[in-house]
Amino acid sequence: MGPLRQLQLVIALLVPALSAIAWGALLKLAGRPQQQIVLSMARIVGRLGPALAGTPGICRQREYLSAAPAVILFNHQSGLDPVIVASLLQHPVTGIAKEELGRNPLLGPLLRLSGNLFIKRGAGWKEQLLPQAERSVKQGFSIVIAPEGTRIQHGSTGAFRLGAFAIAQHCNLPVIPIVIHNSGTRLPPRSSRLQPGPVYVSVLEPSYIPAELDLQQAADEMKQRYDACLQQGFTDNRQPVA
Repeated sequence: MGPLRQLQLVIALLVPALSAIAWGALLKLAGRPQQQIVLSMARIVGRLGPALAGTPGICRQREYLSAAPAVILFNHQSGLDPVIVASLLQHPVTGIAKEELGRNPLLGPLLRLSGNLFIKRGAGWKEQLLPQAERSVKQGFSIVIAPEGTRIQHGSTGAFRLGAFAIAQHCNLPVIPIVIHNSGTRLPPRSSRLQPGPVYVSVLEPSYIPAELDLQQAADEMKQRYDACLQQGFTDNRQPVA
């Protein structure tokens, strides 16, 4: 059963990514607007990925994601998380990644076509991040980011980095938290064995970062919101993600 689960994972990740790259490239060649390209690619990944993985998203309070532009956060438990987030998106978004990922043979084309922002290691993150984010917001994009920066085991969150909160404060955008409850049980960290089943998601009420608020305090307060939601668990007023 193990090799079959591993094969299912490969299919669930590769097929949506390659399909999105092909469709995005065709739209770009056709001269379509970048916003349309990005949203179309996200919808392909968000529909194919959970269907092939057998991990449908069940979302609570998805209506909060209608606000745009915004800074959209998600906690990171599993390699499935970007797919689950893509299934929820209602507006074009751009993500943030390390510069070296842009050279990855699979992720690179996907990230570049989707207008991802790239950050170089060892350089000032604010000087790199804020001007790029501001340009993207002016072009009609929201920013989506995992503030932990790495995968954290199921049921907890790691330290939140400050970049997302700096963008929200600098651009005067609402922060929309997506809380992923159990993707770490569907695909545990450092595992390639997929465990099909629903992934439960709560979207929390958007909030702004006041100009006078210290970024570390903003990050700590948001982490507390995440931890409280994870501890509370998932309530039953569910909205299956199409």
